[in-house]
Amino acid sequence: MRHVRASLFGLIVLLFSGRVLHAQSSSHEALVSLAREVIYTQARLYPMQATTLGIPGFDAQLETPSEAYRAAYVQSLRKWQEQLHAIVRSFNDSTSLTDRDDARLLDAQLTRPLNALLVYQLDRKDYAAPAESIVNAIFIQFTHLPTPEKGARQGDLARAWADITARLEKTPAYLDAAARLATMPCHLFGVIGVKELAGAPDLLNGALTDAARSQLGSASAAFARFSRARDAAVAAIARVRAHVDAQLHSWPENYAMGREAYDRMLREEQLLPFDAADIERMARDELAHGWAEEAWLASVSRRSGVPFGAASGGGMAPAGPALIDYYRERIAELTRFVAQADLLTLPGWLGAIKVMETPAFMQPVSPGASMDPPRLFASSTTGYYYITPPKSLADAAARLDMNEDFDRDRILSTAAHEVMPGHFLQLSIAKRHPDFIRRIQDATAFIEGWAFYGEEMMVRLGLYGTDLDARLDVARWERVRGARAIVDAKLARGEWSYDEAVDFFVAQTGFTRSDAEAGVGMIAEQAGYVIAYTVGRYQLESLLAEYMLKMGARGSLHDFHDRLLSYGSTPFAILGPELLADLDKPAAQVRAAANY
Repeated sequence: MRHVRASLFGLIVLLFSGRVLHAQSSSHEALVSLAREVIYTQARLYPMQATTLGIPGFDAQLETPSEAYRAAYVQSLRKWQEQLHAIVRSFNDSTSLTDRDDARLLDAQLTRPLNALLVYQLDRKDYAAPAESIVNAIFIQFTHLPTPEKGARQGDLARAWADITARLEKTPAYLDAAARLATMPCHLFGVIGVKELAGAPDLLNGALTDAARSQLGSASAAFARFSRARDAAVAAIARVRAHVDAQLHSWPENYAMGREAYDRMLREEQLLPFDAADIERMARDELAHGWAEEAWLASVSRRSGVPFGAASGGGMAPAGPALIDYYRERIAELTRFVAQADLLTLPGWLGAIKVMETPAFMQPVSPGASMDPPRLFASSTTGYYYITPPKSLADAAARLDMNEDFDRDRILSTAAHEVMPGHFLQLSIAKRHPDFIRRIQDATAFIEGWAFYGEEMMVRLGLYGTDLDARLDVARWERVRGARAIVDAKLARGEWSYDEAVDFFVAQTGFTRSDAEAGVGMIAEQAGYVIAYTVGRYQLESLLAEYMLKMGARGSLHDFHDRLLSYGSTPFAILGPELLADLDKPAAQVRAAANY
């Protein structure tokens, strides 16, 4: 009888477990199915988004913007929200934490474009944005051309050029249609747009044309077709720029979204447990700490006789063509340090990072270094690190320029943020996550918080030895991040004018006025982004504290970092509780589940 009862009990457990697993599987499958529908429908509706993500089949296309097209997309977003809410209503006690969190992530992803269209109305305010998007999409296609050196076939290259040409051919009609949607253009967005579009011919008539001539043949019909399409696109972009330049003096400064919308963005889109007042308090603390750190370093410098600047920074970088190779050597140095310091598991499958000069059209809003990770849905594992070489390394060193990396320490610090162990590593790992919903996340607080945290970590763990200059650079960038977060909230809530924000930024950061103007313009265009450094580092360090309290002597930076990078680029409101709930699992098991 005991055996029969045991068997019956085992059968009941098995049947109940089957129902639980089926419920979990059904919930997960429904969420993933919806996420796939959202991503691939958006790719079809907005082909340039598909190019950015690396989704094939859309590189020759552009949508035809209209009020009807816009309204239909809003309707689709609302339909997807209703479907998501229906899935959530089907949850029960057996629904996993992962599925509940995935639902929150999807809800935030659907809220973001709805707010962009209905609350912030960016497409109505930024007259130059469609032209900027064209240039950016063409640049991405150009960067990722399937050349024989990348293992592609000649037919792949010909098709890629046909796609670029077809998109250029569609550009004039696209820009004309998009202009009709820009019914409330913003003065500041126009100022930035004029500067960015001034660099478009540098790409389209320069590097792009040189590559087309070389790869298609200057006498070919394909090159002739490309040239006609390019000329028409360049002329259409020039008309947009001329219109903006002529009209922007009469356009209002209508970039502010207001306090209520800003706080709602923090909660609903970024899943942050903070409001604007919390952000400003954090930012002012960060700003003050940066000033204090610089004062401490100045005291050490006076007592020790060690100067700030290039003399204490490990040597000036080389000028000219040798600079790119110097950057590559510093990235290799960082990779060795990460391994030697036992900071995390460096995956053997990690791809390559290419160092390139920042294109002219990107420089007005990206005066310093930046990075494009491997595209999310593309097979390539290559990332691109963009640098803007100083016109004079000596002049940049003399003024300790914040955006021009003139010596070893500054190049190491910037590359630690952008490449290793920063964005390139973290986003390469996130790209491989097997959960589709986690794979498509791009939580800026996690992304920028990790990279910002890494800058100071490199100093504290000894990358720079006893150099004061590296510590000074990190302290000044702490001031920049604090000032940015303050400006973000003040501008978005309409509490400061653009000029007030620039004045504050110059005083607090050490930026030149032209760099401050570009930086404040970027903040106004992308409200809610630059706070990510401040809130992300705060949340990461808070999570590290909780981890150490729970793990005690079993905890280590290596173990914590491996776990941290295993949950995709998700908000800390999601990542934190999941990481702490999984501490009973070995880090290797957590990594394996994330394909890391």
